[in-house]
Amino acid sequence: MHIIGIRSAGKTTLAMDVSSRLGIPYHSLDPVAFVDDRWTLRPVAERDAMVAGILDKPSFVTEGGVLGWTEDLFSAADHIVWLDPPVSVLIWRHMRRFGRRPWWLPSLLRFQVLMYLRPAGAGPAKDDPNQTRAGIGAALKPWAHKVLRVTRPITADEVIEKLALAA
Repeated sequence: MHIIGIRSAGKTTLAMDVSSRLGIPYHSLDPVAFVDDRWTLRPVAERDAMVAGILDKPSFVTEGGVLGWTEDLFSAADHIVWLDPPVSVLIWRHMRRFGRRPWWLPSLLRFQVLMYLRPAGAGPAKDDPNQTRAGIGAALKPWAHKVLRVTRPITADEVIEKLALAA
């Protein structure tokens, strides 16, 4: 299973819960994509080797908000869960998560949320489809038959149940 969504969509919480309930390995893609907390990109060969290690497992739960190099994970996943909650939920979660950060947080939050709502290829998001709803939707089209788009808060048990019913 692969879980995708933008920052504060609930990917990590859901992925860890699903992994625990199903007894299968969980992998965050942040440490695969980046070598440190300053978002320094990992060398491509190293990143690809880490992805290959995940794909060698008989089952996995991966989560991340990245596109462009995750196609092998999308292809191998039995299910893709796209967390796409309402903007009000994203804002509330983001403020709860980063509320103690410096004064610039509200402007960063506005930028992120506004960018997410833009059409793919528009404005500052034109080169980063990871950050737009339209970009994520377009990237998931080849795997539409196994995408569960979740537009409200949901528990791991609910996701497992929905995917079992869809199978």
